[in-house]
Amino acid sequence: MAEQFCTRLLDSYIQLVHHRRSSLLAFCVLNFVFSVVATLENLLVIRALMKASTIPATVKKLFLSLAFSDLAVGLCSQLMTAIINASILKMASSGNNTAFFCPTVLGVQNYFIHLLASASFLNVIVIAFDRLLAVSLHLRYQELITPKRVNIALVSLWLISCITGFIFVFLPTSNEIVAAVILLIGYVLTTVAYVRIYKVVKYHQNQICRQNQLQNAQTREVLRQRKSAYNVIFVYLVFLACYLPHLPSRILYLTNTSEISFFVAYYASLFLIFLNSSLNPLVYCWRYREIRQSVKSTVKKLFHMNENVT
Repeated sequence: MAEQFCTRLLDSYIQLVHHRRSSLLAFCVLNFVFSVVATLENLLVIRALMKASTIPATVKKLFLSLAFSDLAVGLCSQLMTAIINASILKMASSGNNTAFFCPTVLGVQNYFIHLLASASFLNVIVIAFDRLLAVSLHLRYQELITPKRVNIALVSLWLISCITGFIFVFLPTSNEIVAAVILLIGYVLTTVAYVRIYKVVKYHQNQICRQNQLQNAQTREVLRQRKSAYNVIFVYLVFLACYLPHLPSRILYLTNTSEISFFVAYYASLFLIFLNSSLNPLVYCWRYREIRQSVKSTVKKLFHMNENVT
């Protein structure tokens, strides 16, 4: 990370300590608490997904990739952010020198934040287009969307995420432009995909009502894809609520980095991105009966073990 960018970010944190200390303290506590929540939730969901038998293999791979990225956000990015910010808060409040945070500590932190946030972001985009293909291709979906092709897409997704993190750290003059462009394109693509999914699903529903002569197997397949599409829409809505505020808050912060309220808004939007990793597992458990039952069974076993120990 360029020294100038790191110094600017560190100065914003120090100003936050001096003028909005309670805000930074609250963010530290929230990030620490929800890092634990995201870690535990995603571990449970990953275990449930691996045991699931009714979820198609291609869909399972996509959800596992999203769950692993959310797990890494909670276990790595969010926890690292909480620890670093707590350290800055303590040292700046005591008048100690905070220069050692630049460039390595904040550089590593921002690399993992943008790598893992990009991975979650791109996973949702890929899932959106996978569901669009599922409702559009019908029975041809399994023929064209094979596990091998899904693996290639996921490897490409993670490589792009690594490159995004690299650009943000080592090309600081371009990182804000890259982040804004990726966010904007992602919003447009996912919105277009889900609008199209809604139209296709609505059309299929009307066709089923009109044509009772459809074969049972085809009708069941259409209904299953429709339900799957609706399930993923909830993931998208949660994603949009968590990611959408980040773009305007980022633009505001860049226009005036010395304005404390803009940095607070930017930091709050970053916390919402982290929060997405805690909310996604709840969406899985709520919408997928098999995952919900598996998670409940695991939690009951854990509590039963604790009761036996006591």
